[in-house]
Amino acid sequence: MRGGWGSGIQLEGGDDRMHEADFQAVSPGYFRTVGMALLGGRELTAADRDGRQPVAVVNSEFARRFLPGADPLGRRLRRGSGPWLTIVGLVNDIRRQGKTGEITPQVYLSAAQTTLYPVRLSDLAVRASVEPRALLPSIQSAIWSIDKEQPVTNVRTLDEIVDLSVRLRRFQMLLLTAFAGVALALSLVGISGVLTYAVSRRTPEFGIRLALGSPSGRVLALVLRQAAVLIAAGLGVGVIAAWGLTRYLQSLLFEVRPHDVRIYASTAILLLVSALVASAIPARRAARVDPLTALRNE
Repeated sequence: MRGGWGSGIQLEGGDDRMHEADFQAVSPGYFRTVGMALLGGRELTAADRDGRQPVAVVNSEFARRFLPGADPLGRRLRRGSGPWLTIVGLVNDIRRQGKTGEITPQVYLSAAQTTLYPVRLSDLAVRASVEPRALLPSIQSAIWSIDKEQPVTNVRTLDEIVDLSVRLRRFQMLLLTAFAGVALALSLVGISGVLTYAVSRRTPEFGIRLALGSPSGRVLALVLRQAAVLIAAGLGVGVIAAWGLTRYLQSLLFEVRPHDVRIYASTAILLLVSALVASAIPARRAARVDPLTALRNE
């Protein structure tokens, strides 16, 4: 979402410290348009114009950080040597920089009080009850009825804006998933290869066991037990490594705890089941060894 700028502010009745907040100039109806809830006071109206009392609406983070435990309504703030702005409303927080962006103190000014802000407004938000792009011709006509030379560009739905903001992160996660899939495949091939080699080396032993009356199920369990030792060692190393890499992975997560035990447990179970399935082929081969053939080869 665009159209904001940062500025230092001073609060009336407080100390002389300067606080940092993000500013926007918005029109009446902006909060309802983007789906922000009014938590207290009032919204900006058409009466908030030049020549009237300068007003502002702040978000919850502003109240928590700068006015903890106090009612922000009626308090005043100002930018530098500018006029004092009276806080008339409180709205909920949004992440202006995307899903992973930090929630910052926000101050919303009335767009009609043009002397309060240093930027030109060039963004328009429209809430649609139908397919949004179907309204584009009507929006263009409304704008061109005011200024025929005003271009209408960079038209996007809010979903498209959100998708663009997470595009790089989504690509990173896609690469991470692909590498994880390749690593899992290589691990399963490695386990199967190691066990196949081990079974081939112990074929005479399995033949003797079967010739002496050992059930094939016991031979199968013997090979799977050997596989379980390898799998347990790999899972132990993997869990420790994953736990140590959470500081990096945390930058790729949104509203997911990096040390979520359920995630570790479900991943370990998935890897365990996959590895046991990969071990089943050489284990079944060991259980089906022909004792005569094994002893003859020995």
